[in-house]
Amino acid sequence: MIFTFSFIFFSHQLYSTSISPLHHYGFQRYSVWVVTGGNRGIGLGFVKALLVRPSVTVIATVRDDQAHTSLGDATVDLAKGDGTTLSIVQLDFTTPLSPHQICKAFDIDHVDVLVNNAAASFKSYPVLDIPTDDLRSAFDINTIGPLTVVQGVWPLLQQSSAPKMINVSSSVGCITYHEVVAGAYGPSKAALNWLTRALHLQNEGLVAFALHPGFVNTEMGESAATEWGFPHAMFEGVEEAVKGSLGIIDSATRGSVSGKFLSYKGQELPW
Repeated sequence: MIFTFSFIFFSHQLYSTSISPLHHYGFQRYSVWVVTGGNRGIGLGFVKALLVRPSVTVIATVRDDQAHTSLGDATVDLAKGDGTTLSIVQLDFTTPLSPHQICKAFDIDHVDVLVNNAAASFKSYPVLDIPTDDLRSAFDINTIGPLTVVQGVWPLLQQSSAPKMINVSSSVGCITYHEVVAGAYGPSKAALNWLTRALHLQNEGLVAFALHPGFVNTEMGESAATEWGFPHAMFEGVEEAVKGSLGIIDSATRGSVSGKFLSYKGQELPW
């Protein structure tokens, strides 16, 4: 079963269409996952993998009508687990959103797992050549956007008995290795990693960690690999990356991985 939600911003007001409140369906009994950027790449991989599980409510965010349609088409024929549902929430993180707007958009009583996956890539430049507009956009989308989602979903995570928050990051954000000339993308992910660590330290009941899913064979991954000169043979398949990532998320505890930066294979990475 798929429920769809669309939120249109006009003159700084939030309007909703075709809303079916989730709590009316008794979803509070089920495991509730929020996946941002769920219409393509690894985000779509997460959504598909979760939908085959039983008794899971998957809430996937998409940016626009086209992405909304794309996700619906990609999952309509998928054999879903018993009692599992997909809800599509349209939120454009390139537009400033308040935490209250985000919380209201989900219209559910709790969230167990937040996978902050939505992001954007940017052209690589040496630091001295990075356009400041690129930095502003990268931080808006890759750092401030995920933080705003956490702030919006926080009241819902607090209603879970075991809340987990995963920020999908990148080894390109690691300031120890500094693998490539990453332009604005690298520092935006480094800042996201800092926020992840802070969320762990400041919230004792939360499992929070940053996750590097590998260099995944997606449109965004191929574009980055071409620009950075990485061989395409090093790509990981979406299914493999998602399987490894979900294995870590499922078993994650406060003591085992919270406050850390991990690869999808479970390797701890330096900040």
